[in-house]
Amino acid sequence: MKEQLARLARLYLDNVRLTVSEKLTVVFSSAVLLIILLVFGIFALAFLSGAIVQLLALVLPQWACYAICCGMFMVVILLVILLRKTLIIDPIARFVSRLVFEHDHPAKEQSEEEKK
Repeated sequence: MKEQLARLARLYLDNVRLTVSEKLTVVFSSAVLLIILLVFGIFALAFLSGAIVQLLALVLPQWACYAICCGMFMVVILLVILLRKTLIIDPIARFVSRLVFEHDHPAKEQSEEEKK
C-alpha cells in the first residue's frame, strides 16, 4: 500500500512539473514574441513618422510637420491611456486566466472538434 501511495505521489509530482514547464514555455514564448514585435514596431513607427514628415514638408514648413507628427503621437498615446483596460489589461487577464485555469473537459473538446 505504501509503495502504491508513493508511486501515486511521484506521478502527481511529475504531472505538476510537466504542467509548470508547459505553462512557463507558453509564457516565455509569448514574452519573446512581444519583445520582437515591439522592436520591429518601433523601427516601423520611426520610418513611418519620418515619411510623414517628409511628405508634409512638401507643403508646410518643417517645424509644422514635426508638430503635426508629434500631435498624432500624442493622440495615439491618449487613446491608449483611455482604452488601456480594453487594449492591455483585459487581453492579458484573458491570456493568464486561460493559461492558469485550463480545464480538460473531454465532452467540450469533442464537441469543439465536431464543429470543425
